[in-house]
Amino acid sequence: MNEMDLLTRFRAEVPLGVSPHAEELFEAGIDNHDAERSVVRAHRTRFARVRMPWRLAIAAGVAAGLAAGLVAAVQPSGPPPALTAKLLADRASAAALAGPAVPPGKWIYQQTLTYTAKPPRGFPARLTQGTWSTADGSLTDIGGGAWGFGPGHSLYSQLGSLPADPVALDRYLAKLSYPNANATRANQDVADFFTIEGLLSGGVLPPSLDAELYQALADIPAIEVKSHVTDVAGRAGVAFVLPQTPQSANLEIILDASDYTYLAQAAWEPSDGSPNSAIPFTETALLKTTLVSGPGSTEADPAPPSPAELAAEQAVMALLNARKSGPFGLPDPSQWIYRKLGTREIWARADDTEQASLVNGRLVTCARSAGCASKTTWLVPAGPAFSVLDPPAPVRGPAALPDDPQTLLGALNTYRTGCDDIAGYCNAVGVFANMLTGYGNAGTSPVIWFFALADVPGVTVRTITDTAGRADVEFSFPFGDGVTGILFRAGSYRFAGYVKGEAQTLLLQQADVSGPGVRP
Repeated sequence: MNEMDLLTRFRAEVPLGVSPHAEELFEAGIDNHDAERSVVRAHRTRFARVRMPWRLAIAAGVAAGLAAGLVAAVQPSGPPPALTAKLLADRASAAALAGPAVPPGKWIYQQTLTYTAKPPRGFPARLTQGTWSTADGSLTDIGGGAWGFGPGHSLYSQLGSLPADPVALDRYLAKLSYPNANATRANQDVADFFTIEGLLSGGVLPPSLDAELYQALADIPAIEVKSHVTDVAGRAGVAFVLPQTPQSANLEIILDASDYTYLAQAAWEPSDGSPNSAIPFTETALLKTTLVSGPGSTEADPAPPSPAELAAEQAVMALLNARKSGPFGLPDPSQWIYRKLGTREIWARADDTEQASLVNGRLVTCARSAGCASKTTWLVPAGPAFSVLDPPAPVRGPAALPDDPQTLLGALNTYRTGCDDIAGYCNAVGVFANMLTGYGNAGTSPVIWFFALADVPGVTVRTITDTAGRADVEFSFPFGDGVTGILFRAGSYRFAGYVKGEAQTLLLQQADVSGPGVRP
């Protein structure tokens, strides 16, 4: 039985039990990656996948070296040459340079298959997942309302420029994961491989950077190659392998055997110590990568991101940064909140079930269930109730708002806000204005709202100075009536107000208070 057949059998029939050392390494690998830790302990898995960010700009420093010295890797006549790390790197680099350049803000959909010999409780041994992320890996949506920075986002500032020399690049990348200057050679190799693997698996790299990373792989002193590998999806491949060290299992980057594009990553231990008896205890195969219009979409869309989509991404990054600085989320439903909307002062409970305002100098309080409700201008006159916006944890039931931008627009468009352009989502935009006034700034606006606004047909984005003299970003909509603009503060993207009938209604102040009539 040859190596390919044996490896195929092992990967299809690997037992759930693994060695104690493999189990220890796997459990360490599912922890979140920490760039400051003193030892790179293990390979990560799909359950805690590390996505290193990058930008198109960082490729500028590496293209020159490739243009001058890259071997075309054309097969000569006669017996094929033995596959070496350098030859594999040259072939992979040539394939990468022929690939497309994708704008960093473009959204990609990736489908992966993860096999784990001993998965965490509640996870299957084989798991297929779909995720959305920006091409530069800065934002990630794993579905189910879970959004965040791509892991490794904090390293973005360190990736502003890269050494053109592969050996220098290896040292640079190693220090991103292992900043200790006194690291052993083995630790540096693991850290270097670990970082490169995250970059190759995490997005659509600029072609020149992609190519340079393969050259850097070949220059890791301990690197080996395998000429015949089969990934967990049954595809024939070749692989760069970093042999097992005290800090890691065997680490493997698998490329397609015919076109040398990226296929998978794996971590495994020899079953009996021989190279031909490798049993992977975790492997993640990339099944597809599709350029899409935005999060939630799986349909191919090669068009570059629109200004509204890019503005939504900036808003979400500002929102996620704000979340890191302290607690976030909607307050207790009964909490009283003071708002100053233009010249009006309004006190309302967080769930908008009770509201108070000054009428001819007298404080008037009304509950939605009371007879005065029909004469009260509510902060949320049309839209989902607080319990639908933020259903109780830990289960989000069917009453929760959809997590997909287009589905969310359709759901909110069923509410009537008084405008006629139903096909253009005029009512949905009106509901967003209501919710942002009454719910959104009470905690932190849900990420999905920004992407839904960017998906409204005909939306444009511009920077304006509002009537209070503040710099705002306006999402403008081509409606003949209803809400025609939603305003966010430039920089923070906090809700600033909305435009209706060419008049701005601005949120000037908001604060939690002890009850109606109390000012902050």
